[in-house]
Amino acid sequence: MIEAVLSIKLYGIWHTEVVKRFPVEIRILDIIPFGKDGVQDLVEIKLNGSDIDEIKKFIEGIDEVEGVNIDHVDSSKALGIVKTKMCYGCKALLQCDCFLISSVTTQDDRVEWTMLAGDREKLKNLVAELDKHDAEPKLIKLTSIKDDDLLTERQEKIVRTAYDRGYYDFPKRIGVKELADMFEVSTATLSEILRRGQKKIIETYFEKN
Repeated sequence: MIEAVLSIKLYGIWHTEVVKRFPVEIRILDIIPFGKDGVQDLVEIKLNGSDIDEIKKFIEGIDEVEGVNIDHVDSSKALGIVKTKMCYGCKALLQCDCFLISSVTTQDDRVEWTMLAGDREKLKNLVAELDKHDAEPKLIKLTSIKDDDLLTERQEKIVRTAYDRGYYDFPKRIGVKELADMFEVSTATLSEILRRGQKKIIETYFEKN
């Protein structure tokens, strides 16, 4: 298993259009299928003083967008879902069996993908597919990782939700009981999942740094 960071140019994609119009930072947290050929982007938007209603109205006016549901997490950040027609970048990921961990817009009208691939051949196929669409893929970082370095899908989802909902803020904006209710588990189980997830994240950080 390898982790790669790719810098790419995605022309005409909704989030690249948004950052051209507003001084925001957009992070794609997850991508799942929508309809026959579409996708749903789970997104986090760092507002940097921009008005969330203006941003939503702008996104709704983009041709590829079929639905927008974005709300404030706090005064500086918003979280939501944007439903779109299939973009060539998402299609390339699916075709090449690569998994997107996060997608972050950068200041030079590019996007940085952090992703997982089973081997170098799959990554090579992804780069070739992006090249066909003039996405100008550039490999920023490549790391070999062991399977036991990874969070399970459930651990990652729970830790990510805890982070997004303010569990790690001071003071906390959500407690263990509310999180446990969201995932329909006991507070003891939720606490243990968070503990194991946090341990893996900390171990990985110190091993890499």
